[in-house]
Amino acid sequence: MKKTALLAAAAALMAASPAAANGYIGLEYGSGSIDLGGPDVDTDVWQGEFAAGFGGPGWGGQIDGSIGNVEADSGGDADAWTLTGHLWCSGGNWRFGGVLGASQLSDGGTDIDDFIYGIEGTYDISPNAQLISSLTGGETDSGTSIDTFNWDFGANFFPSPNIRIGGFFGIGNLDGGGVDVDTSSFGINGEFQPWSAPVSITLGWNSFEIDDIDANSDVFTIGARWNFGGGTLQDRHNAAPFDTNTGFGSRLYGIW
Repeated sequence: MKKTALLAAAAALMAASPAAANGYIGLEYGSGSIDLGGPDVDTDVWQGEFAAGFGGPGWGGQIDGSIGNVEADSGGDADAWTLTGHLWCSGGNWRFGGVLGASQLSDGGTDIDDFIYGIEGTYDISPNAQLISSLTGGETDSGTSIDTFNWDFGANFFPSPNIRIGGFFGIGNLDGGGVDVDTSSFGINGEFQPWSAPVSITLGWNSFEIDDIDANSDVFTIGARWNFGGGTLQDRHNAAPFDTNTGFGSRLYGIW
């Protein structure tokens, strides 16, 4: 109940912002492979996604999320959703603020529920290049409660205002239920808008590894987004810059 109330408050704050929204609505497909020590499991992930950023002098906020489905070749099928809220202060070439996020995978039986909270920020090292980082803690629950920790680093480069090239790397930990293991996350991604219409194409590869038990997943993604609010991809990204992920389920299946 407390988690739901915190996320509802973040969403209400974003909706009440006096500034015009700038963001996207999209559809994404992901093809993944998961190795948890047995035979590899191939997955197909479909999701609708959105992000909206708001701002004023010296501050900004963002709400983003997704809803979709994960289907495994072993016969498993799960519905998935994510929701994240961000609020920050800004000055010149930097932003610094807080984040709250939740995600769930549900197959009608066992659910994987994730909740995170933490800090995040960006720093513009040039007019066309930006560094991003987040430090989050939280909890994942699938019948057993496990504490999560993640420290993620990323960078985005705009060779032109409508082309973005990005990458990220993160370290983390899962602790609870007799488990204490380190994790790592990394990937590359890009987006380009080749038309006069505000429609862009996304491509990405996301990888997640549980280092101490030699388990990992890899997900390749492709998607399309309708961008609203006007301006270029770089303008939209400046209004809604964050793509902070929850601790376990969404990283494993690539649903962010």
